[in-house]
Amino acid sequence: MKKNMYYAVYDISDNKTRTHTIQTLKNIGFVRIQKSVFCGSLSSQQKKDLIENLKRITEETESVYLILACQNCFGKVTIIGHGFDKEYVTNELESMVL
Repeated sequence: MKKNMYYAVYDISDNKTRTHTIQTLKNIGFVRIQKSVFCGSLSSQQKKDLIENLKRITEETESVYLILACQNCFGKVTIIGHGFDKEYVTNELESMVL
């Protein structure tokens, strides 16, 4: 199944909505890379499901951006300071929870 990399960026002022958005992104496998920025890979069906879930929980005054980042482009991200684990985010590193 082909998956694409996405950044999810949000500007949500309501605490309850923001918490629900964060949990929704984590549940689908996204990793937080900044306070309001997540990154992860999605199949086309997962993307559709995520969009529907986010539409249900966000108000019209809130913003959530889902930005496609091709694998080549994602590999060229320049990080200044403390970065994130690119292998984990791109599913190149398998993790096991015991």
